[in-house]
Amino acid sequence: MTQQNRQGPFYAAFQGHTEVVIKQELITYRIRDGVLVKETVCRDYSKGDYQDSTSVTPLAEIKE
Repeated sequence: MTQQNRQGPFYAAFQGHTEVVIKQELITYRIRDGVLVKETVCRDYSKGDYQDSTSVTPLAEIKE
């Protein structure tokens, strides 16, 4: 990984210390097969461990 890739808020958010973090989420909006969807990736922290989950929520049909 180059030094340039190690800058910015995304890198800092995901590479920071997690001792007092309860939950992290990354939300992406994308068009998939003509439908606007919200993709959410979560990491829930508990007692020194974590559990990852993902969800995809259709929001609207996109007509071209």
